[in-house]
Amino acid sequence: MTLDYPWYFVLLCLLAGAAYAAAMYFWGRNPFRGGLRWGLAALRFAAVSAIAFLLLAPTVRRTVHERQRPLVVLAEDRSSSVSAMHRAGDEIPADQLQNQLEGDFRLLYTSNNDNPEHTDLGALLDVPRDAAAVVLFSDGLHNRGQSPVSVAEGLGMPVYTVAVGDTTQRNDAWLSHLRTNRIAYRNSEMTVEVTVNAVGLAGQKADLWVNGSSGRTVAIQSITYTDNHFSTTRTLTIPIGDKTGLQRYDVYLDELQEESPMGNNHLAFYVDVIDNRQQVAIIGAAPHPDLSALKQAVESNPNYEATVLLANEIHNSETKNQKPEFTLAILHNLPTATLTIPEAVKELPQMYVIGMQTDLPRFNAMKTGLEIVSRVKKGSELTAVYNDGFTLFQFDRGDGEALEQLPPLMAPFGEAKAGEGVQSLLTGRLGNIDSRQPLVAATSQGGQRRVFVWGEGLWRWRLGDYLNNQSHGHFDRLVGQLVNFAAQQEGRDRFRVETERIYATFEKVELKAQLYNEAYELVNTPEATLTLTGDSTKKADFTFARQGDGYALNLGTLPAGTYRYTANTILDGQKLSAEGTFAIEETNFELATLTADHTLMRTIGAVSGGSMYHPDQLDALEAELRKIKPVIHTHTRHSELLGLPLVLALILLLLAAEWVMRKYHGEI
Repeated sequence: MTLDYPWYFVLLCLLAGAAYAAAMYFWGRNPFRGGLRWGLAALRFAAVSAIAFLLLAPTVRRTVHERQRPLVVLAEDRSSSVSAMHRAGDEIPADQLQNQLEGDFRLLYTSNNDNPEHTDLGALLDVPRDAAAVVLFSDGLHNRGQSPVSVAEGLGMPVYTVAVGDTTQRNDAWLSHLRTNRIAYRNSEMTVEVTVNAVGLAGQKADLWVNGSSGRTVAIQSITYTDNHFSTTRTLTIPIGDKTGLQRYDVYLDELQEESPMGNNHLAFYVDVIDNRQQVAIIGAAPHPDLSALKQAVESNPNYEATVLLANEIHNSETKNQKPEFTLAILHNLPTATLTIPEAVKELPQMYVIGMQTDLPRFNAMKTGLEIVSRVKKGSELTAVYNDGFTLFQFDRGDGEALEQLPPLMAPFGEAKAGEGVQSLLTGRLGNIDSRQPLVAATSQGGQRRVFVWGEGLWRWRLGDYLNNQSHGHFDRLVGQLVNFAAQQEGRDRFRVETERIYATFEKVELKAQLYNEAYELVNTPEATLTLTGDSTKKADFTFARQGDGYALNLGTLPAGTYRYTANTILDGQKLSAEGTFAIEETNFELATLTADHTLMRTIGAVSGGSMYHPDQLDALEAELRKIKPVIHTHTRHSELLGLPLVLALILLLLAAEWVMRKYHGEI
């Protein structure tokens, strides 16, 4: 028992009871004598003392035991492979077991019905930690996500599997694992790798061919199934024609009479055909190993092609007044005391590599957004420090941390003054001191994007990346993202819609939009709408939701095909619109094979402490589940003594006893 008052308050309660009893039975004239008087006084003393004590609000600690029915999760695989093998009229095992267990268990039902075109059994096993057991209904055909065996092993509860589907091996051939580039160039060629599988068709022959967007066959190969468990990967070379934009290609495999028709002999994919690669000019003040490192990094992205030039050659050439078809200029150690920026690239987006030959006063005079003040002609060795507050484009933290381990760059000694809108992706560390100076920075102010690298020796970064990580990936991604950021100049379109060009049928289509006012400031006050049309779908209208300074629209998953959209809004009485296309690429993971994998189901049960059952063994599974004991939850509670019925009953009993005795002896 707990009391919030000092202990002597209990004595005061007893004193109050004694005073009350004495006043009633020992003060003045009283008809009661002897033992009766003392008995009545004792009853009154006890009742009044108890009531006074209850006014102190004492609490008592109680241990409460609550019995709770065990929680069983029914996880049902409702993917296409299961549906394809289900016969109409057959009872669904999950429904049958649910009816058997209802009332005696807490049941939680979950399924993958929202993504029937692939099976992620690991996600189906993502269940509450207070569950007593999981019952998984599936054919065991897992083709996406984390290994279900690993997930089941780490659950800490038994997983009972109900193996559905048919394990009979059918004669069948199917296509799987198509690999190709998503971007191709007009009037070029591209390759497509397709894996062909066949079961039970040894000695048979079939043609594998590709049809272009016009329906004409553009590539064909003949295949002989050499054994009854056949698998091969074939490479087909496809000519790319004059058409640009999203182009659909269909891959077909002959369906033989000996096969069980399942619709898995066809795959479709989309390619975004563009005019040509973007040209990048890498212009150096003098030969330098950085120029080669930059060229290799730029060309690691198939969308770009780099040309290395020397500034004096451009100035002295006969074509110096002709503007090359470049989209970006990387200027290494320019301008110098004797060399300026070539006129041919002055209007292009620019990336500056500021080294020891750079003439800083001439560089500062160009008003690029970065000014370097130096009073001494010497260099500083600066290593990189990743800045996770950089927002101009997404940069992987892992790449940033890897760049911190690379050798230092040699930078002109001085103090960098970043203008408005210049953000540092990497800052420089001098020895053990983080200078907070921009080592790698970028800006998109003034309608032209610029990138700055304060230091030369990038070749050491590329070499160091390979020594540390056995690849040039971190360095190449850094240069690639800087180039991509600078080359993609901000257009003056005041209403824009951003979307991926190609989605899979199981991916959600999410669009974002930005609207700019006359001052080129982001606004989202007016309503923005979108009209969507597809190859085989009706026109549909949507309204964007406001998100931050822009707009967002989630279209969910869409059927395969090509879609065209038109977005509209009205700002200050002016109608603004944006148009574009995207494609949804069909997937047939589920139809690649319909032979159930009950071995996987048995393994899932075994590693988790459960076991496997068949649909005709649900009674045995029910009996196993009924062995699970109810969960007993023990709680310690503090309750006010005044709230206990027994205490109130005792006080009433004392007062009632006193009343009866007084009435019996004739006072009342």
